[in-house]
Amino acid sequence: MPSFRIVSLVLVLTFFLSHPLSATGHSLIQQRTDAFEPADCPFENPFFSFITPESQGFECGYVTVPEQHADPDGPTIRLPVAILKASGDNPQPDPLFLAQGGPGGDAFGVFSTILPNTNLARDRDLVIFNQRGTLYADPQLACTELNDILAELLVAPRDKADELTKNAYTQCYERFQAEGINLSAYNSVENAADIEAIRAALGYDTFNFYGVSYGTLLGLHLMRDHPEHLRSVILDAVVPPQLNFIPLVPQNTNRLFDQFFQACAADETCQAEYPDLETRFFAVVDQLNEQPTTLTIADPDTGQHYDVRLDGDTLLGFVYQIAYLPEAYAIFPNMVKSFEAGDYRFIEVILPLFLFDDTISDGMYFSVICAEDADFDPEATPLAGLRPQIAANAVEDLKNSYIDMCAIWQVDALGPFIDEPVVSDIPTLLLSGEFDPITPPENAAAAAASLSNSFNYVDAVGSHGAFGSDACANQIVEAFLNNPTVPPNASCLTQASPDNFVPPNTIRVDLIHQINTLDPWAVAFTLLAGLFLLGILSAFVVWPIVLVVRLITQRKIETESRLLRWTRSGLVIVFGLLALVFVVGLNIFIVQSLSGSMAILSVVSSWAAPLFIVPYLLALLALGIIALMIWSWQKKEGTIWSRLYYTFLTLCVIGYISMLAFTGMFSVLI
Repeated sequence: MPSFRIVSLVLVLTFFLSHPLSATGHSLIQQRTDAFEPADCPFENPFFSFITPESQGFECGYVTVPEQHADPDGPTIRLPVAILKASGDNPQPDPLFLAQGGPGGDAFGVFSTILPNTNLARDRDLVIFNQRGTLYADPQLACTELNDILAELLVAPRDKADELTKNAYTQCYERFQAEGINLSAYNSVENAADIEAIRAALGYDTFNFYGVSYGTLLGLHLMRDHPEHLRSVILDAVVPPQLNFIPLVPQNTNRLFDQFFQACAADETCQAEYPDLETRFFAVVDQLNEQPTTLTIADPDTGQHYDVRLDGDTLLGFVYQIAYLPEAYAIFPNMVKSFEAGDYRFIEVILPLFLFDDTISDGMYFSVICAEDADFDPEATPLAGLRPQIAANAVEDLKNSYIDMCAIWQVDALGPFIDEPVVSDIPTLLLSGEFDPITPPENAAAAAASLSNSFNYVDAVGSHGAFGSDACANQIVEAFLNNPTVPPNASCLTQASPDNFVPPNTIRVDLIHQINTLDPWAVAFTLLAGLFLLGILSAFVVWPIVLVVRLITQRKIETESRLLRWTRSGLVIVFGLLALVFVVGLNIFIVQSLSGSMAILSVVSSWAAPLFIVPYLLALLALGIIALMIWSWQKKEGTIWSRLYYTFLTLCVIGYISMLAFTGMFSVLI
């Protein structure tokens, strides 16, 4: 539940790929009601479109619920639901329901990717649903009016950007009003009632609930209002109702930077490699506030380029959002070093993932926030002890982003009960990350105080949301679901401490980012490069066979052409061996990067520098191979078949060099 700003939407990223799962759908029979309507799955695999949800075992449909549950005969809302049937032979009768954060986030994009090949999918049904007003729901509360002003908004200074944003949301609100949508119905109380309606529609007697970020607040409301069928609850990155997270954003931002700086200072190597980190970072912030710079980003879907104004406040907001990623503390020092050098390529690569995320339903966000958490005074925000760069615009940001926005987004405020602590004896697991930018461990402790059967754990290196991004957290969740009445074994948490900091001397390889995001062009170019290399390596099989045949047939080679033949063959052999060395070495360094914190920055160790000289050597060899191919045809050297095969090898060489160029291998050392 981060602070909403157009330049810093919540990053909902995951780099965990799943494989097709041939689920047989072993499950206990439920009596579904007519409220569930089977339908094709509306979502796709975010990485491989050829992997359909149905092939992974998902059954999809819609559950129809009242717009207001107190008026069951009034207007209705359709909620998308996907059920992943348990694949094991002895499934448990109680499924796990999973709710995304936001408010307004899309649950399918994340959970449908990380769940299919887990032990959870073997043991019980998994039910993923999108909340009212979010993606694929009918209606969906997405404010597309922002798209029309995006180019102007990205280069506007603070005051102008606030004005443009408010005008766009005014138009969005008026559009929803004209469509007859009751925006006051999109709150946590109705949302919690929807979950109970989905359970009833699917015919489950009891169920377990998992929520992350805002999903935890929703889970707590579910425990208060509809506890009867809940077997257990998992709250990941906890938002307790008794704490209003909005006025605490400045304090939590300051706390986040405390954590970043302390983690580096406590690590001897990091401290030596990045001395005076805090002073250096805020010097960059101050410099950018005095002299903003302009970046260029590209929409990954359309390829359209946009200019972006980067000042110090925007840089602070960007780093804040990066903290949502696992191990962000480990990349932060290297980021500071790059920013000092005026290198903002990382922002240009990552920022589009924020700005062009069309899965967030911002109308749903404001309906929830304005009904439940906009009752605060920005002027009363505690600023004592905050760094001046964080405190400078804190009150103004809170006023513009919430008070002014909720004056536009007129919805009925819920009563004081919505802010009361939830008291419950339902078995509850609470998970927090020490580096969480918005829901620190103190939140979970506050919620757990009134949950008598709760187990509260903190990951010393965790960020916002542990399940799905941390193997230790996954084990704890699995153990808790197996027996929610006893404390799960959390010994793996004691083994974690901040380390693995990215060193200052690294080499940026854009291909790593393209691999992480599975850019279709990068994937195509990489596959083509592999095919071209196989074509080149065919010479290691074909030429020995030809040589053996010539020896057997005692066919002589003309003395004049022997040197030419051996030269061109030697160039191809050397090219193939060097290309093979490059591929193996590149894969070793990329695998090391992807298994550590360097993957986020798209960098590899500086030890890889000699490897990236190889593409230049290959380019020189390619020139020689091309020249000898032309010479062979001019001199009509050898048989027509030998010339044709050598031409094939030359074309493979040209293709391989082209793929190296397209994937940026010639610019790594520049």
